[in-house]
Amino acid sequence: MLRDAKDGPTSGDLTSCHAGRAMQRQDLSAVADLFARVFRGGVRAPDDGLEAYLETLCFGSPHWTPQTGSLVYEAPPGEIHAAILSVPMRFRADGEPIVGRLLGSFMADGKEGKRGAAWLSRHFRARNHDLLFSDTARAVSADHWRVAGGQVLPIHSLDWTRVFRPLGSIALRLERGRSRTGRALAYLPYALPDTLLRKARPSLCAQMPAGYGIEETDRAGFLAAAGSMLPRFTVHPDWDAAELDWLGELVAGNRHLGPLHLRLVTGGDAKPVAVYAYCGNGRGKATVLNLLCRERREADAVSALYAELDAAGYALAGGMVQRFLMTALQRHRHVSFRHRGFFCIASRRDAVNEAARQGQFYAGGFASETWSRLLTDF
Repeated sequence: MLRDAKDGPTSGDLTSCHAGRAMQRQDLSAVADLFARVFRGGVRAPDDGLEAYLETLCFGSPHWTPQTGSLVYEAPPGEIHAAILSVPMRFRADGEPIVGRLLGSFMADGKEGKRGAAWLSRHFRARNHDLLFSDTARAVSADHWRVAGGQVLPIHSLDWTRVFRPLGSIALRLERGRSRTGRALAYLPYALPDTLLRKARPSLCAQMPAGYGIEETDRAGFLAAAGSMLPRFTVHPDWDAAELDWLGELVAGNRHLGPLHLRLVTGGDAKPVAVYAYCGNGRGKATVLNLLCRERREADAVSALYAELDAAGYALAGGMVQRFLMTALQRHRHVSFRHRGFFCIASRRDAVNEAARQGQFYAGGFASETWSRLLTDF
């Protein structure tokens, strides 16, 4: 982002600059072309469903309004040179409902695009919004988030990876360019060697904690269980059925990740101990989106998650690091951490900023770009 623009507004008013405005459906084709120019060398994917996907992503949220949606910079009229995509999501901050905005795909092209980027930067300052966040910022963008009054959350900026089948995980990394069928076939030569390796190194195998079990659930069950665990955080998503259904459909549409699975961890009483969501097709990588649990059950929740994914046959699993889970993740062997992109947050609310500093902010994979087809398909 740039910070020296002289042509942008200093508040959330989108009408104070003729060139910058809320994105409209008639802009979809131009924004799709801009995305292709900036991120794909001007070439659209053969499966040209980009415009339809952008419409669902940018206008499909049940909490969408022109004030919470994406923005474009149009100059001269009819030519869009910059845009930033915004996905509105409902949160609670210290018990109060607010609408947060997941920002991604910041695009600018040419000289006018630089002016547009400056305008967008001035609009998305902490003092103008209840909650802005992004989990894919680069180092330069993270610096500008700080300048604009935001914070960078170092732990949320990490991914964790747990390896179950080492040779299969190596094959997965080497075969990323293949189709899903091709990747599945690539694992076959490593099945027997991995089995022998796991016998020689039992620590590769994940064990279910004594007295615990896993149950499949639906979105309603996930929502009910998660709703009882989220209030431990001062700031957290406030999903309702409509939003979770919409997010679930977006996640399920990302064929690169595999089907979406929702699970409850049970143990000892009628109430779930933990709830989690992940994507995968039973081989290769399982992508964990959200893992929530009761307080002081973090270690058991992580162990139960690993045990199910191992039993399902995955070579490895991974997901976004959460501060409250860090110690539980570190208790296991064959776990590694890597930078995934800076997780940035900005807000004019003291409660949000303090929650971010104190580790009381929770987002998770549904409130991230992990599931976005813009990162995998187009």
